[in-house]
Amino acid sequence: MEFRNKVGQLDRDKQIIVDLVSGLTQEQAAWKPSPNRWSTLEALNHIIDIEVEDFRHDFYITLFTPEEEWPHFDELQWITSRSYNDRNIKESIKDFIYERDKSADWLVGLGNPDLFTSHSGKGFKGTPMRLGDIIVSWTAHDMFHIRQLALLQWDILNKWAQPYESKYSGFYI
Repeated sequence: MEFRNKVGQLDRDKQIIVDLVSGLTQEQAAWKPSPNRWSTLEALNHIIDIEVEDFRHDFYITLFTPEEEWPHFDELQWITSRSYNDRNIKESIKDFIYERDKSADWLVGLGNPDLFTSHSGKGFKGTPMRLGDIIVSWTAHDMFHIRQLALLQWDILNKWAQPYESKYSGFYI
């Protein structure tokens, strides 16, 4: 795996995420298809906070201060405690672009770090974490939420297209 390719993937993911969340009204961005599903605002602001407080932070400590304790937090609690759904969609998009660009610039500036560099303590679920594990997980996290945001777009389309229906398009499972 080449480090620069993964950093490039993060940049490509940025554009996909921005495209998926742009053009929504504030009401659409805050809407949840059901109580147990996230809104677009919740997903996007989760991605932002994980960008800063998880992946970028974890990469930094693994590379520069591997003896530092692995961070512990409850990102699911952040959804309500940080009022993600009350945030402005346009500001959230700007925040995401800013933080992703900051991450990509910083990562590129590192050159070509040894991806086998490990955190000296216990990482996620008590297992050792390497830089390569973190960068792959970062891009995988994007892909998970890209899928989530695409499915939310489907639900938003069908709710706001009434009285018209999308049945001619096919369906998703």
